[in-house]
Amino acid sequence: MDANNRRIPIHKAQGVPLLLIVVVLGVASFSILLPLSPAWALARGASEAAAGSVTTVLMATTIMAQFAMNYAIRTFGWTKVLALGLIALGAPATLQVLSSGYAAILISSALRGIGFGILTVGGATAMALLVPAERRGAAVGVYGLAVAFPQLLLMSSAPVLEQRFGSFAMTLIATLPLAGLFLVRPLGRTLSRHAAPERGPAGAGSPEPTSTFRLIAPTLLILLIATSSGGAVLTFASQMAPDASSAAIMLLCMTGFATPTRWIFGVLSDRRDTLKMIAGLCAVLVLGMGVLSAALSISDPHTAQWALYAGGTLLGLAYGGLQSTSLVLAFRLGGAARLTRVSVLWNVSFDLGTGVGALAAGGLATAAGLPFAFACLTALSLLGAVTALRRLQG
Repeated sequence: MDANNRRIPIHKAQGVPLLLIVVVLGVASFSILLPLSPAWALARGASEAAAGSVTTVLMATTIMAQFAMNYAIRTFGWTKVLALGLIALGAPATLQVLSSGYAAILISSALRGIGFGILTVGGATAMALLVPAERRGAAVGVYGLAVAFPQLLLMSSAPVLEQRFGSFAMTLIATLPLAGLFLVRPLGRTLSRHAAPERGPAGAGSPEPTSTFRLIAPTLLILLIATSSGGAVLTFASQMAPDASSAAIMLLCMTGFATPTRWIFGVLSDRRDTLKMIAGLCAVLVLGMGVLSAALSISDPHTAQWALYAGGTLLGLAYGGLQSTSLVLAFRLGGAARLTRVSVLWNVSFDLGTGVGALAAGGLATAAGLPFAFACLTALSLLGAVTALRRLQG
């Protein structure tokens, strides 16, 4: 590790500026088309089920690519893998404008999922490699901002931007990762130099025969609790709120607080007891889910509305904070020899948690209504948090 990287600000450390630019370009591309692609499929005659499959295919290929990243980096090296990720994200976006068929959108989404899977695992692993271990929390926080800010800015505004500037302009934004190809070679060289520790021994207390999953399983459970709760709210916000504006405010409370807390709790992880912070954030998450559950059963509309905002704010605080603290703790538990494998498992758990939360909330709501669904999710969050924290403390 370059000694200079121990003294200068994280965002100025060798290789980090290039990495952050690549990550922002990739996440911006992913975010701008995530809400638009299903809508374009519907406009071109696809059924609602077919339109929904666009996102399903996108996330399926994302997870497949994430699982392949450890092998890909070891076999082909950082430069080629990152270049493939940027091309897979940027180039297929043009298919969605050049072709008028649903199949083109599905193929484009499948290819873009591969690119996003490469970017998410590669970005988190690269950030851990480029900074010394004692500053990894701050690095995770900065990386979290680079991921969260484009999502916050573009996911919610994409439909409005399309109405104003048209689908062609949205496609141009989606091809931005191609501009990052100019940065891949120097970034790849820097990462290759820093990758030596990953071939060394595992971290203290983590003998090599022990699987990475077993080492970090409680941390992954914490992440699943957070992302499944967030996935449920993101999916059913319009059904939870009395009108569209209230739903938008509730989501803004959640995402608006989640974005800065990813950075804040990442930085704090270098200075404070990470496990205590995770315990506190789990308590805030369970409280937030409980408030949201109660809001769905309150008869007074005004009180229910403010309860939704309060619950969304509490959930957002925990949602962002747990993302950073869980990743920092997972890197510590895995040790220097397992950075890529930890990143793979963390990113897959994040995506699975979001999908599981939406699926569970939908199934429970269909059976007995949204208040019952969120009451069950609150109880499951509490049970999961207690189980994971006991394992971590033991």
